[in-house]
Amino acid sequence: MYFPGWRTFWWRYIAGPGAVVVFAALIALLIPALSAHEGNGRQGRWTATNILCGHNGCNEVGTFLSADGGDRRTRISMFGGPDLAIGQAAPAVDTGGDEVYPPGGGDAWWHDLIGVSAAGLAVAAWLWAFPIRVLRRRRLR
Repeated sequence: MYFPGWRTFWWRYIAGPGAVVVFAALIALLIPALSAHEGNGRQGRWTATNILCGHNGCNEVGTFLSADGGDRRTRISMFGGPDLAIGQAAPAVDTGGDEVYPPGGGDAWWHDLIGVSAAGLAVAAWLWAFPIRVLRRRRLR
């Protein structure tokens, strides 16, 4: 299954574009986490209603109810929150993303920031190694 130039093909057409997709996905995760860290979002309480277990361990799923009662979200998890038994509640912030966060955002924002930085470096390396360098070579011909 070896063919000449497989490394170049892999880097140009699989790893580089894959890094762009991962970068975009991590940006989408970073925005609500950073918003919670900065204190934005609706304050309320998150109550654990179920514990789901899978290959990556167990995760609590629950219901978020805003302090004013106007925002109720079900089947949502809390990123970086305390481990709770079913029926227990904790203060939370809803920024509109896929998860709610503890007050202050917990540590979700810097986890996502590290991922965005790493993916951004991979995208920058790919842009330099493939599109920019190839275009410069063509222009010099």
